[in-house]
Amino acid sequence: MASSYTTNKNIEKPGYNDYAANPTGWSGPINADWDIIDRAFGGVQAKSTTGGTTNLTITETQNLVLIISGTLVSNAVFTLPLNTAASGVVAGQWIVKNSTTGSFTVTISPTSGGGTSVLIPQGETVSIFSDGTNVAFADNPSSYITAAFAARSVLAGTAMTGGGALSSNVTLNADQATSANWRQNVADKLLNPNAVWSAMTEQTLIDAASIAWDMSTGFDYIVTLGGNRAFANPTNTKVGQKGRLIIQQDATGSRTATWGSNFKFANGVAPVLSTTANAVDVLYYDVRSSTYIIVNLSGRAFA
Repeated sequence: MASSYTTNKNIEKPGYNDYAANPTGWSGPINADWDIIDRAFGGVQAKSTTGGTTNLTITETQNLVLIISGTLVSNAVFTLPLNTAASGVVAGQWIVKNSTTGSFTVTISPTSGGGTSVLIPQGETVSIFSDGTNVAFADNPSSYITAAFAARSVLAGTAMTGGGALSSNVTLNADQATSANWRQNVADKLLNPNAVWSAMTEQTLIDAASIAWDMSTGFDYIVTLGGNRAFANPTNTKVGQKGRLIIQQDATGSRTATWGSNFKFANGVAPVLSTTANAVDVLYYDVRSSTYIIVNLSGRAFA
C-alpha cells in the first residue's frame, strides 16, 4: 500500500507494508516526518530578494519562521505553494520578519492569486496565517503597524504647519497668506483667493502736507487733497507692483501736487490735476524699481 502525505506540511503517512523490504522499516519516513514537525515548531527559513516574485516551496513553508532580507530595487512578492492535494495553497501559520532595506514593499500572497495578501511592514516581525485561500494577519496588526510608522513622520515643509510622527493621526495645515501677507510679499505662504481679493481693497492715503505712501498696505489707493500737497517717495515698494491712485479735490478745489524724485512721468512732465471742486483724477503706477515708479494719468475730472 503506497504512502500518503498530509495536505499542508507534506508529512508522509507510510502505507501498510510500504517499507517491508527496507531493513530499516519505517525509520526512514518517520525520522523525516519528525524533522518536518520540528521545523513546523522551530524551523527558520531565510530568503534573500531584491524584488520581484519568489515562489516558496512546500519544504520552505514547513518552517515556522521566514526571514526575508536583501536590498530592494522593486516591490517583492512571496507566494505560497499549492498544497499536496492541489485544492488550494498550503494552510498554516508563520512568523515573518521583514529585514529588507530600500523604499519598496514585501507581500505574502497565495500562488493562485485569488485570495487576499498581506504586506509585511519593513523592519517588523509579524504573525500571519493561510486558510488555504487567503493570507491574513494572525493577530491585530495595529500594534506593529503603529510601531512600524512610529519612527516615521510627515514634515511640515514650506507653507505647511503641523505634521509629526505617524504613530497616530497627524494633520498638515496649509500656511495661508493673509491679505497683509500678500500685500507685503511674505515668503512661503499659500495663496487663498479670498485673501487675494481682500488685499485689493482700496486704501486711503492720509492727507498731509507731505503725503506718505506705504506700498505694503495695498495696491489701489485714494486720497483727497485738502491743500497743495507733495507726494513723498513711496516706501516698501515691490518690483512689479502695479495699481491705481485716485486723487480727489476737496470742496475748495484747485489743489496741486508735486512728486518725489522716484516718480517718473512721460517726457519727464508730471500731470496737471483737475482744479474743479470734488473733481476726481485717476492715475496708474508701475514699480520698476524702488527708485523708478512709472505714473500715468489715465483720466481727469471723473464725475
